[in-house]
Amino acid sequence: MEITIRNLDHSYGGEPVIDGMNLSLKKGEFVSLIGPSGCGKSTLFNLITGLEVPNAGDILIDGNDVKGERGHCSYMMQKDLLFPWKTVLENVMLGPQITKQRIDEVKEEALSLFPLFGLEGYEDYYPKALSGGMKQRAALLRTFFHKKELLLLDEPFGALDALTREKMHDWLLQIWSQMQRTVLFITHSIDEAIFLSDRIYVLAPRPTNVVLEVKVTLPRPRKKEMKVTTEFVQVKQLLMNALYEMK
Repeated sequence: MEITIRNLDHSYGGEPVIDGMNLSLKKGEFVSLIGPSGCGKSTLFNLITGLEVPNAGDILIDGNDVKGERGHCSYMMQKDLLFPWKTVLENVMLGPQITKQRIDEVKEEALSLFPLFGLEGYEDYYPKALSGGMKQRAALLRTFFHKKELLLLDEPFGALDALTREKMHDWLLQIWSQMQRTVLFITHSIDEAIFLSDRIYVLAPRPTNVVLEVKVTLPRPRKKEMKVTTEFVQVKQLLMNALYEMK
């Protein structure tokens, strides 16, 4: 699956939010978006998912325009949004329920993924019994289990403490490498973007567009020691310069 955003424009009440945006993702890539708060990153996700329709431009998946269409990607927001009255397993099974699949046919598959997501033994627990990191893993399992090749992740680790966040980075990359999904990831953390990504787009303040595209050539699998390498620091400096020039 290849995604192309071309000459995208969008506004609210006549106020431009996205102005001529162009970006792309190749199949299996991990691409991050970084930019000032309120610049329109989440609006872009709403447009890609079909929750909103742009004023102009194209949103192409494998060459087909999907503007205003839904069901071609999975979307996870910063909050886990688990239903507190449902068990972890019931939350994970929401996708198949919505699409009216036979629950007995997909339940076994869902259960088989719990060990991979570090949730084995917690299938019948309710969200209030889980730690913050476990809730995010449960929400990501639900997102992955929706079985869409394109994943949109909107600051999924933003509310976690620094140590838990670093552990989640390692875990997410392991899951991504095994399940071979295409990921578009929003973050405000430069280090997080570099550590996770194949490429990074820096977005301008509203009305936003792409001001810089950076390729991250650090080898995979990524290791924490890479964060002090010359290459990591050079990419970080490049991104910091681009972001600080906007102020």
